[in-house]
Amino acid sequence: MQLTFRDIEQAFKIEEKTLYKWLNSKGMPAVKANDQYYFNSVEVLEWALKCRIPLTPGALKLCEKTRSGQDVITPALANGGIYFGLQGGRSEEVLEKVLDHLPLPANIAKEPLKEMLLSREQVGTTGIGNGIAIPHVKHPVVLAGMEPMVGLFFLDQAVDFSSLDGEKVHTLFVILSSSFKGHLSILSRLAFCLQDEGVKEALGRRANREEILASFQVAESKTKRPI
Repeated sequence: MQLTFRDIEQAFKIEEKTLYKWLNSKGMPAVKANDQYYFNSVEVLEWALKCRIPLTPGALKLCEKTRSGQDVITPALANGGIYFGLQGGRSEEVLEKVLDHLPLPANIAKEPLKEMLLSREQVGTTGIGNGIAIPHVKHPVVLAGMEPMVGLFFLDQAVDFSSLDGEKVHTLFVILSSSFKGHLSILSRLAFCLQDEGVKEALGRRANREEILASFQVAESKTKRPI
């Protein structure tokens, strides 16, 4: 989705000078045409995650296709599963083991999917800082027909994903979806929930599956308030 300067100001609840600061000093991705700035919703979301820009409900709404009141992350996490003690010394090994655990449909071949995840890392790190990475495929349409899923993996040892803050990754959220819009909805909602103190606390102590799902459900409920 292409966004205008005004869209960004309203969504993030910022003044014009702040947005110019983001563009000039923080490397916010944008295209300038006819003296106007235009923004890609996916690029803005990924940039905000890596730069730790607080996501407002308005910013979330820009990226979501879901109806108000509809959970996104909680059912996707239930589909993908929560896993503890995943082993691997390098990002390539970790991503390969991830695919061994995810309940993929029979028609989804693991090897091509692994290559897509690895190629996405080569384009730019999916490490968002604070020891968390969100690997996802660049073209989700290849997974047509499958139910959206998010696999949560706690690693046995921290692994280098070249995160911008230099911190090694100990927690992975792997997103798989069958459409671009669905993928963006999940990514934006996950980014929003990761700001929630309850979610951060549950992840930090590696709580059990039920507690983690509950913390996300509570965080998601905050997105259903009027914007």
